[in-house]
Amino acid sequence: MKHLDRPDKSIRALLVIIGIAFLVHVAVLAPAFGDASKLFTWPDADRFERLAVNILAGNGYSVEACEPYSPNSTMVPGYPLFVAGAYAVFGRFPYAVVIVQIVLSLGLAAGIIFWVRRRLGLKIGLLAGIFLLLNLCLAFYSTQFMSDVLFLCFLAPALWFALRLFEDRSPLISGAAAGALLGLAALTRPIGLYFPLLLPFLFLVTRDKGRFPVRLAGYGLLAAAFVLAISPWFVRNKVTFGRIFFSTVQSFNLTHIHAAPVKASIEGLTVYEADAEFEAEAAQKYGPPANEAERYIFTGRAATRYLVSHPGRYAVLYAGGVAKTFLPLGFAEFLLFYSQGQPSIRNITPPVQKAALSGKPGEALRIIWTERIKPVGWWFVVYLLGGLLMGFLIVTSIIGFVKSKGFRRPFNLLAFLTALYFIGVTGPAGQPRHFLPALPVAAILAAYGTLARRESKTRRSVEAQA
Repeated sequence: MKHLDRPDKSIRALLVIIGIAFLVHVAVLAPAFGDASKLFTWPDADRFERLAVNILAGNGYSVEACEPYSPNSTMVPGYPLFVAGAYAVFGRFPYAVVIVQIVLSLGLAAGIIFWVRRRLGLKIGLLAGIFLLLNLCLAFYSTQFMSDVLFLCFLAPALWFALRLFEDRSPLISGAAAGALLGLAALTRPIGLYFPLLLPFLFLVTRDKGRFPVRLAGYGLLAAAFVLAISPWFVRNKVTFGRIFFSTVQSFNLTHIHAAPVKASIEGLTVYEADAEFEAEAAQKYGPPANEAERYIFTGRAATRYLVSHPGRYAVLYAGGVAKTFLPLGFAEFLLFYSQGQPSIRNITPPVQKAALSGKPGEALRIIWTERIKPVGWWFVVYLLGGLLMGFLIVTSIIGFVKSKGFRRPFNLLAFLTALYFIGVTGPAGQPRHFLPALPVAAILAAYGTLARRESKTRRSVEAQA
């Protein structure tokens, strides 16, 4: 084996490429460097900052801009505390948060390279890092006041410890560490709340390896550490709102992301009009809500009943939402980030869905072109390149999955469960950010698939010449 201090030409070439990838990562973020408003492109960004500011001002956990500072029930505390910590150190300077997030994003790529280098070699590790750094969605969310990058920095090492647990590598310590990190991840983005329930499926591919009882105990520690990490927030919500729940964002999403688009496409409403009708139905059935939490919980119940009564349309729109997670970036976010100023845009999901379901794909494409693509001008080239790279990532990750023995390997099954869970919960209004939790494992599989395919071609060429 060649000494790592004397890398061959191919390794030096990959190092140069990863340097270029870093420059590209920075270049695509250029609009944010001169316009602080670009840091708040996503609608939730302002709410995250207001939570942080209110925490520091002693106004409680509230998104309100003035008294009475009603407590918030939808947003979990991990990211607002992260922003509050940055503001406590640097003052209310949004770029400080962004700089830390870019460092975390680059650190995530470095961590992936280091881990993959030890297991699969330096070439695959560097290529996986390149795939991360060239991902348009990850680069974009590195600049946004959104929880995605911080969430990934908890989730990625949690997956590593979970893999160590099921591979019987210090299973008790690994299980406890994985559970604690998964708890912190759920406290950063509540989408991760139920993910630990899928991990026992890994016993299916590790049943004949190592000490099963010890690994089972390791998973028990994982579950215990996870529950211990998230319990305080359940207690806070019980004390504050009189109900036991983790976050009402699930109920909100059932209404706004799942049921409202279905109702809007069937009845010709806007998503917000559909939301209002669900809220009115809930108030009629359950009475006026006592607080914000009850409002979302009751409305979510009404939305659930609607979804159950329209399973066919919901399934079609759900499939469309899942497909949107494979875009390089949401069209609306791309438009807002790369256009001049702050254009007023409408939600085009309902009219696009209506046109597509009515058998008018040309009309759907016209709406997308007129309201999303045309306004950004030449910047759309960046989007196209991001789309090509995303397509390449998906195809080569599938190749890597197959080449590396499919479901017979614990890492592959863990990667599959991660993708299945985080992409599967998207709903009709799925966004590319829902793919980000699966990005690190997809990048590793894509790197393996790319190099495995190249080595296979080289082997066939040598055999043919012989």
